[in-house]
Amino acid sequence: MKLNHINLYSRDTEADRAMFERYFGLHTLVARGTTMAIMQDDDGLVLIVNRFEKKLDGFEYPRELDVLHIGFIQESREAVDALHARLTADGWEIPAAHNAHGAWCFYFRAKGGYFIEVTTSTPVHPAEAYRGHQQ
Repeated sequence: MKLNHINLYSRDTEADRAMFERYFGLHTLVARGTTMAIMQDDDGLVLIVNRFEKKLDGFEYPRELDVLHIGFIQESREAVDALHARLTADGWEIPAAHNAHGAWCFYFRAKGGYFIEVTTSTPVHPAEAYRGHQQ
């Protein structure tokens, strides 16, 4: 089985679509005005950002970045730093990259309201590895 798509509410679908194209290499499959953008990455994962206001029923994204976010993995610390530099040079206000759980990463809030993590691979330590239900 393969994860096919992710659908996120966005306060600004046009800004988010442009951000995902410019910094993360996604390409747009469908753009429906300011209501929805359907994008795809090089591996076939589809990311949808929508602004379906009538369906929100008071929904708000959490204020804390570790509660809800999407992540983009980079091959090296240098790649994380390079993307951070591009974003900050373009005016994004982003805290400095840092070491977290053995990975080098940074988080920032997209114009749509959700958080994005850019990180290197996080090592799984043997003591933390999932081993199924143990009785």
